[in-house]
Amino acid sequence: MELFTEKFLSDKLGISQQAISNALKLIPCESKKVEGSAKPVKHYKFDDLPDRYKEKLRELGVKLKDEIKENKTTNISKANFTKKYLLAHPDKQKLAITKCRLIDFYKKRNSTLNQKQWLEQTLKNDISFDILGKVSVKQLNDWIRKYKEAEDKGLNIVESFIDSRGAVKGVKALNEIQKETAERYFLRASRPRISEIYRNMCHTFGDAMPSYDALNNYFREWKRKNPVLFEFSKSPDSAKNKFLAAYGSADAKATYKNQYWELDSTPADVICDDGKRYTVLAAIDVFSRRVVFHVADTSSAYSISQLLRKAILKLGIPENVVIDNGRDYTSNHFETICTNLKINMNIVPPFSGDCKPHVERVFGTLARELFEQIPGYIGHSVAERKELQSRKSFADKIKAQEKWRKEQALKTDEEKKVFRDAWKIKKENIGLDLTILESADGLQSWIDNWVDKLYEQREHKGIKTKPINKWNSDSTPVESIPDIRMLDLLLGESVIRRVGKKGIAYDGCNYAHIDLVEFTGHHVYIMAGRDMGYVLVYDENMNPICIAEDLEHMGKDRYAVRGAKKKSQQLMRQMDKIIKEAQAIKDVTIMDRIDAVRDVIETKTVAVTKHTETVDRLLNDSIMFEEKDKKELETSNRYDFKQKDEEGKPTKILPSGRPTFNSYFDRFLWDLKNNMVDDTTKKLAAKYPDIWEMAEKEAKVG
Repeated sequence: MELFTEKFLSDKLGISQQAISNALKLIPCESKKVEGSAKPVKHYKFDDLPDRYKEKLRELGVKLKDEIKENKTTNISKANFTKKYLLAHPDKQKLAITKCRLIDFYKKRNSTLNQKQWLEQTLKNDISFDILGKVSVKQLNDWIRKYKEAEDKGLNIVESFIDSRGAVKGVKALNEIQKETAERYFLRASRPRISEIYRNMCHTFGDAMPSYDALNNYFREWKRKNPVLFEFSKSPDSAKNKFLAAYGSADAKATYKNQYWELDSTPADVICDDGKRYTVLAAIDVFSRRVVFHVADTSSAYSISQLLRKAILKLGIPENVVIDNGRDYTSNHFETICTNLKINMNIVPPFSGDCKPHVERVFGTLARELFEQIPGYIGHSVAERKELQSRKSFADKIKAQEKWRKEQALKTDEEKKVFRDAWKIKKENIGLDLTILESADGLQSWIDNWVDKLYEQREHKGIKTKPINKWNSDSTPVESIPDIRMLDLLLGESVIRRVGKKGIAYDGCNYAHIDLVEFTGHHVYIMAGRDMGYVLVYDENMNPICIAEDLEHMGKDRYAVRGAKKKSQQLMRQMDKIIKEAQAIKDVTIMDRIDAVRDVIETKTVAVTKHTETVDRLLNDSIMFEEKDKKELETSNRYDFKQKDEEGKPTKILPSGRPTFNSYFDRFLWDLKNNMVDDTTKKLAAKYPDIWEMAEKEAKVG
């Protein structure tokens, strides 16, 4: 029992020690020696103190040793519950806790009342004890005894009051081996067929297999106890969406613009006028949510480099890119780009859309808002596509098929081989709106306008402001490349090639230069951009050598040539015309809203040069190459007598006799006007007769 001295009570209650002594004259006390006092000091029990003193001490937070012990023992919130409590029915748990509360309340009762009076008064005044029903004095004493026994043995007091009567819940007919077998069947199929599983298990266990109902009940019980595992067996993505913890904010890592970009690609839910379903690539700035889209045939290293080119010209160069581990993103080409521009690659595991949430969401927003209102929309899924098809009546489908068959009957065998418009009448396209289809360029245009006029100009829920305002509010300067031609080189391919006797063979071209002669047989490092006509050449120590040229391919788009080779294999499957008469669009669509927007917030971007080793070297090398051309021009003995300088003298030209051309058309036209048609020109003219014919017509007009 806790004892208090007069001095302690005086200091705690703020009453003079004399007043305390007078008030406690008639209260029994114990005299004990206290360190520092020559005489024994009076000590008073807490229970013997006046009620006003007790209440005041409790208000001041004075804890008695007995109360502290009781709290440690009976604090239900901190009880170390075991299987018995956790498996009990919630009603039994609540009943046990209420009995413990009643006993705790009894131990602190007013001693002026006997047990019966206290029990009647407590049950009458406190409705929280109604769950106990009518409690007799005998029951109360039994509970007190059970409470004290559990307390003395150090057992969990609440669990001592759990009613363990009744059957244990759960399916007991199946043994452990049968349960493990059933669970493997449950996990193998996204939608388990219990009847088939039961037949398989009957074949395995024979007469020892319980009834079908026992297996079905166990499946329900297992599904209830393992919701995450069951959902994951059906669909990992669905399980992540439903159960993956989503604490914190995914954009907390981005504190300024261009700190983090997320890159991804997805097939567009729209068929274009050539019958193809293109891929849409996206790069989104996590800080501001500004986004750039690029429409391409497929997701490849080249299409990603084109996306980066477009995004860098609009937003600048990012510090980090978050990508998945697909072959297009982990290719040598993409890694070289990131190395040249000093961009950190953050690669996330496969099927981890939650690691790139912002680009995933913007794809969904684009599809819901724009794609659903564009002709040629085919739905976000197979199920939605079937719903779109079902809107057309069966008669309309038959009519469309009959019309197509009649048109085919009038065509020649040669025309039929081309399968004109055949893709539109395919079974999977019947019933879809395939009128006024957009081209790939048209789709790109609508996406860009949607981004610039709608998406960036409205409040984004994630950042609570408009993306364009979020971007403009950050004064951090963006890093960029001032020269687009230099950017194309940095986004191009960087490879190592061996110098042969005819120069450098790469991508079907032969690049030559006088300075490469001494490097014959050696490996060199080249940077190849879009223009097939030239490459930058470096030695093994990355010292610049020259700009090697292939005049036959000067001005030709490297990637367009590759695409043409691939596309030529698909020409027989493409249609040669589209629907001639377009149906009038009466209702307002999102495209009308985009065209109607006039008040657009302009971008405020501060651009600075991105300084990396590759960029700085390229800047210095470009100056050196210009100086080398000047030296060649000074030593050249050739002149262009048709071009006069300010003094009226003919101007010098390079030893090759021709200027640099952007296309074959420019070269043909220059050769015709300057009577420079030689064997090389004739070979090119035979190879490209259409371009040669156009140049001849232009030369005659000129």
